[in-house]
Amino acid sequence: MTDPAIAVTGAAATEIIMDYDRVHLLLPHRPPLLMIDRVRLIPAEKRAIGLKNVTMNEPYFQGHFPGNPVLPGVLILEAMIQTSGAAIRQFLDIQNDVAFLRTLDNIKFRKPVLPGDRLMSDVTLERARNGLAKFRATASVRDQQVAQAEFTVGLRANVPDHSRSADFAPSPVMDAAPLQTAPINDINRIMNIIPHRYPFILVDAVYFMGADRIVALKNVTGNEFFFNGHFPKYPIMPGTLLVEAIAQAGAVFILDKPENKGKLAYFMGVEKARFRRSVWPGDQILIDVRQMVTRPRVGKAHGRIFVGPHLVAEARISFVLVDRPSPS
Repeated sequence: MTDPAIAVTGAAATEIIMDYDRVHLLLPHRPPLLMIDRVRLIPAEKRAIGLKNVTMNEPYFQGHFPGNPVLPGVLILEAMIQTSGAAIRQFLDIQNDVAFLRTLDNIKFRKPVLPGDRLMSDVTLERARNGLAKFRATASVRDQQVAQAEFTVGLRANVPDHSRSADFAPSPVMDAAPLQTAPINDINRIMNIIPHRYPFILVDAVYFMGADRIVALKNVTGNEFFFNGHFPKYPIMPGTLLVEAIAQAGAVFILDKPENKGKLAYFMGVEKARFRRSVWPGDQILIDVRQMVTRPRVGKAHGRIFVGPHLVAEARISFVLVDRPSPS
């Protein structure tokens, strides 16, 4: 059997190309959330390029804008982050540690990625110290940039114990008080507002809707598709999908307004995303999103996610409203 890690000869003698088998050995991610098919490593530049062939056969297209298949922006981020994982293991000689997403900044989505596209994630390791690695990344299709990102990951041999809840069934907490009321919008009402469907709908109920605020809830269970592919030995909800939950709650808020009926909310960017604790099967996440800026087509919001009284993640998001395509 040949070694699936192939050293490139000639002018690029220091480069290494890893095929799917090698990527599978290198990273803990598994389908359906393994977002790179091959990796090209350029050690002299502390740079890695991940290749992902995007096809309609992938499960998230069933749930992300059905009838208008677009690769979710957070999965473009996931492809860049996973490419950085290959870089960490090669450039820093870290083989056994798990890299946990800590921050996301300067995220911009420029163009949609569609089935049939080949996504290239180009990441550069900027620095590594004190158990943190910082990366700068771009993603492109046919040499046109579709996204950019800056992010840091934390390197740990084991999942920190404090990230696990000691409570059996902690109650969701809203404004420092346990949530006692029934939801004002159930899943049927939510699916009448936003187009997301299984397996990519990340809001189960809405408990509060005000002039500039929405509070929504998602039940997290081990049956969800992403747990099969994201750190199977450590079943934690991906940080990128926590950002998606904030975005979907924000979409419920903005698309429920009468003037926005028949529109879609497209992700434009993410700033100041911070991930403080892990989310595990059995947790209920309370998603608290406040509108910061609104214009006729563009908006910004700040979202926080809690498990019980604990803040687990927060992010600022921006979005653009577009007309929903007519059914063909």
